[in-house]
Amino acid sequence: MELLQPLMLWGAGAVVVPVIIHFWHQKKGKTLAWAATRWLREKDQQQQRGIRLDNLLLLLLRGLMVVLLAFLLSQPVLNGLTKSPAVQKIHLVQPDPLLADNFRFELESALKKGEKIYWITASTEPVKNLSERPDEGVFTTTALQSAINELSRNFTELNLYLVNDERLARAPFIRVPTAYRLHLLADSGSRLKSNYLELTAGKNVYVNRLNQLTTRPDLDKTVRFQAAPAHQGPIHVLLDYRQADEQQTVWAALNALSEVYGLDLQIQKKRTANDQYDWILTDREVAKPAARTLYVVSGKQKLPTVSNVVYTGEPLTPQTAELVKAGRLPEWLGELFMRHFRLNPNPYPLSRKEVDRLFVATAKPAADQPEKIRNGLFLVFVLLVGGERWIALRKNA
Repeated sequence: MELLQPLMLWGAGAVVVPVIIHFWHQKKGKTLAWAATRWLREKDQQQQRGIRLDNLLLLLLRGLMVVLLAFLLSQPVLNGLTKSPAVQKIHLVQPDPLLADNFRFELESALKKGEKIYWITASTEPVKNLSERPDEGVFTTTALQSAINELSRNFTELNLYLVNDERLARAPFIRVPTAYRLHLLADSGSRLKSNYLELTAGKNVYVNRLNQLTTRPDLDKTVRFQAAPAHQGPIHVLLDYRQADEQQTVWAALNALSEVYGLDLQIQKKRTANDQYDWILTDREVAKPAARTLYVVSGKQKLPTVSNVVYTGEPLTPQTAELVKAGRLPEWLGELFMRHFRLNPNPYPLSRKEVDRLFVATAKPAADQPEKIRNGLFLVFVLLVGGERWIALRKNA
């Protein structure tokens, strides 16, 4: 037997309450003399010593009611009456070619056993062919958590196949079921090529070997770069705020970012119909976000549905945002800029301690508990209450 709320059993200690009340009602009253008292024999006037247990059945019923109520609140589960469910394994795989090749034997064996495999994407369709992989760039920790939540009722054991890099650390934590296995592939980044931006006046923006944002006329020869830049020309930025103080704050932060790293930011404070923007900072709702534009929406508290829309949850002013008050707004905007253009492709693996802290195991709600047992105990409790009331009314106790 297992108790889901074992602390509630302490309530059984309240059984002393009906016992105390029972004896309180039976305490000796005041003796009243009447005329014929003198004719009674002496032995009939001897006082009884000790404790009399009148209405013993009523006392037992009341005590049993208290104990049974505490037992019901502790939510008993009779595990011996239920069969353990068959283990159904589900495999969630990050759509990375190196990861899929590294665990190909495990994944192909799972397909042969009839176990379900899913790519970690917005779709929850099972995989039939491992060679048909979606775009690996769509992987986010938000998509991972959504996939786990979507499939949480369809498995008893979860197998996660992930690349161990800093992308996992972008989430504060990832909730997983209690029965899960983690298959990590540490990638040093040697197979990846770095992105870079080619701005005006022959300036190139990239991340050096120390993961520092650098602006130089030539590329670092010790770093492998893509054949073409991820962006050419100046960065077109639009500030579209309704409040003048917020617009001024964000404008000052962007100018500081541009001066420190030598970024060619062309900032506009008024939208024009034909201009295409690379970066839009606004406090207005984004109806149809462009795929290649980075949006920073302030004053909104929402979960992003696409990776290029970031919600701050509060207006970006010193009075409302701790980020601005602490002077970290330019740094934070720089991190968003690097992430959007993928200027930090040198992933570092998380330590074992960081991984253990990131994945939080939560017990799945037990929907298949033997409710009939608890319903039967509740029926007994109702019968005890009815019997106690019937006896108490008959004997006026």
